Amino acid sequence: MRKSKLGIILCAALLAAACGSGGDEGGDTAQAAGLPSTIKIGVPLDLSGAAGIAGVGTSERDGVRLAAKEINDTGFLGGSKIELVEIDTKADKQEAVQAVLKLAADKVDAVVGFTLTPSFLAAGPQLQQNGIPTMAVGLSAAGVTEVGDYMFRLYPDMANVMPPADKEFAETFTGLKTAAYLYQSDSEAAKIVIGKRKETLEAAGITTVGEETFVGTDTDVRAQLTKLKQANPDVLVTMPLPGMMSTIYLQLDEIGYDGPVFMAPDVSDATMEQAGQAMQCFVYVTAWNGQSTEGNNAHFLDYWKQHGEKRSATVFEAAGYASLWSMAHAFKEAGTTDKKTVRDTLAGLSDIDTPFGKIGFTDNRTASVKGTKLQIVDSKITLFDPQTAAACK
Repeated sequence: MRKSKLGIILCAALLAAACGSGGDEGGDTAQAAGLPSTIKIGVPLDLSGAAGIAGVGTSERDGVRLAAKEINDTGFLGGSKIELVEIDTKADKQEAVQAVLKLAADKVDAVVGFTLTPSFLAAGPQLQQNGIPTMAVGLSAAGVTEVGDYMFRLYPDMANVMPPADKEFAETFTGLKTAAYLYQSDSEAAKIVIGKRKETLEAAGITTVGEETFVGTDTDVRAQLTKLKQANPDVLVTMPLPGMMSTIYLQLDEIGYDGPVFMAPDVSDATMEQAGQAMQCFVYVTAWNGQSTEGNNAHFLDYWKQHGEKRSATVFEAAGYASLWSMAHAFKEAGTTDKKTVRDTLAGLSDIDTPFGKIGFTDNRTASVKGTKLQIVDSKITLFDPQTAAACK
């Protein structure tokens, strides 16, 4: 793992043993290098509000908590312990702003959080102004790191990941000439990503014949789905948040739609249990593949099973876990809580083992997470294979 230039300067000024790289060793080394006994991490996440959003925020929080337990229990930061300062931002921009003002007043050393992009974009400038290193956990829309040089993101901008996958899917399902779109309108990320997906498919010669929306509190979307079915598209492109997937796809099956579906990312085990049969032959791209053996994903899943909540882990637990661990690596390598040094060290990290594989941070402070294309066949998620996907019935 390479160090930032500041990290190298710091190492030169301290005993060689005081600049350990990331890993489970470290003992008192990290604290001897200048870390305090307690490192305060602000965790602003949406824990209430619409069920589909609060469920995401709760999962992200549980991933952060799992990482904090492991970091503290293994002595990764020597005698230093992570203390989480959790705040419910309630899926509201003003709540998010008030939360970060409180965290700044509490003098947190860093922030790991945010469930919705609009909340982050409203509150992020306050964190930037206060020079607080911030890791956005699960934001999938653009604009995160553009807020300033103290802003980092773990989850990729899906507007850059999904459209190329859609183009490949369209080439697999030959003969596609028309498409219809369904997306969750109370998600800024969903609106942006569906627009990019539509733009990409139209550029590939696929005409739009229908477009409908819903919100996260809807329980009946049959009217919208029926309109889209009546438009007779060759493919349906969808963008619900995970909490709405089962509702959408079960009702889609109920109205009798049986064409190809380019679906949203991040399908959970719970969704598969509820609606797996209704999602036969669906294809999608995701930031996290639960079946992957890359990075420390197998360890994460095992540790979650032992110490996490009594449910299957999703991409959001994985993102929370990876986000806090990335920040912990930065603190350990920096050997200090000086915010500028932590920021520069975080920007220089590479080859960190995470559930998303080995990651580092690009020049714009985005984790190098790549998408994985998947398909659903016989109620099982498998790696996307053009031959079997095209032949799927």
